[in-house]
Amino acid sequence: MKSKEFPNIPVKFDNGFPEGFRPWVPSWSVDKDDLDERLEDGTPTLTQLDISIPNPDFAEAVNAGKDLQEMNTIYRLRYQELACGVGCKNCFDCRTTIQGPLMTTNEVLTMIKEAKELGVKTMKFLGPGELLHNRDLFKILDFIKEQGINFGIFTKGVALGDDTIPMEKFGMTAKELCEKLAEYDNVSILLSLTSADRETDMKRNTPHNEQFKNIFDIRNKAFENLAEVGLNSDPNNQRLALICAPVLNDNIDEVLEIYEWALARNIPTVIAPTMCSGKGKEMPEIKDEQFKQVDLVDLYVDIYTMIIRKKILTVTQIEEEGISPYAGYACNQFIGGMFVRSDGRIQGCPGNEAFSYGTDVRKEGLKEVWKRSTGHKLRQEMAERGTTKLTQPCYAKTENLIQIDGAPVVKKGEGSITEGFYERVMAGVRAKVGEVI
Repeated sequence: MKSKEFPNIPVKFDNGFPEGFRPWVPSWSVDKDDLDERLEDGTPTLTQLDISIPNPDFAEAVNAGKDLQEMNTIYRLRYQELACGVGCKNCFDCRTTIQGPLMTTNEVLTMIKEAKELGVKTMKFLGPGELLHNRDLFKILDFIKEQGINFGIFTKGVALGDDTIPMEKFGMTAKELCEKLAEYDNVSILLSLTSADRETDMKRNTPHNEQFKNIFDIRNKAFENLAEVGLNSDPNNQRLALICAPVLNDNIDEVLEIYEWALARNIPTVIAPTMCSGKGKEMPEIKDEQFKQVDLVDLYVDIYTMIIRKKILTVTQIEEEGISPYAGYACNQFIGGMFVRSDGRIQGCPGNEAFSYGTDVRKEGLKEVWKRSTGHKLRQEMAERGTTKLTQPCYAKTENLIQIDGAPVVKKGEGSITEGFYERVMAGVRAKVGEVI
């Protein structure tokens, strides 16, 4: 029997939601109008970018290797110590095989400036490890704010709920770090909560640092600190998101409750099945047809039905936007952006390395890579047909959805989302709410 321990955060919406309310952190995705924008030469803008920003201590250690094999050895040996400290069992990054030196902070900033020239409006930090443990944090945040870009930071919250890291890196407490982050009105925090049950959640994390063995309590305190400094105060500028991903057999029974708990506190929730990259592709749920064909579909139907009954979205809106791989949360990353890894490689998105564009951002400009990317091609085709939607299916995780060179990128039995998933969810939602379009 699971015992739930949610963070102590007051309810924001006791009597329904404000008119026009939508769970939406501005750093996550862009509006449909943004997808229609073009550069002066007619190229669709690069609207968003997922980026890796290596901790400089980690980059220096890895780059000290004499050859590529040695650099990869150092990468694996020093990842927990210098980049992360948490140890998620389904991390998409820590088993990465790098193909060259890690980027320096200045190289990352140069790339961000180029992205801004291509129209980028939003960016998300995905790794390696924790940006909030990076001694260059405020240099990076100041630069991104100067560029006028919304920026989301994925984190496990160690530096936001425990004083050890922020005192060591910045000479401030965790609460003071939260207050400092709140001053950046373009920054949102994408904080992980995969289970409100201590035992379930702890099994997913194996902290390298003994100080963080109580990571469950640290994470809850991080949520409380961020709420206290106001990141969930404005329904029109939601800057705190709850990341309940990946959804697996161990937490699928909690996801709807977590979603509703956060929604009542003006905290949008992002859910997704496991990635098909890194440790994620080793998760047994990728081979579990009961989980994919039935349990996951039922969960998405329940979430969308709840959103409709709370009068946040209508069936018609959902039909027009498309069923999202994030259940109610718009996704247009693949047709609007790319992902730059810590060694400069560029791929379509983090979810599947098959969308790799085989280059180094330090050697080839972002614009040229973007113009020959699969996402750019799809965006052009959708624009020509007039079929662009706010949210897209997940090209990285959905079986038989997209082909490259005549072969499906994600074959049957190799993806975490089954063929026909989105249609079955939509049909289930219609049946459950009793509406017909």
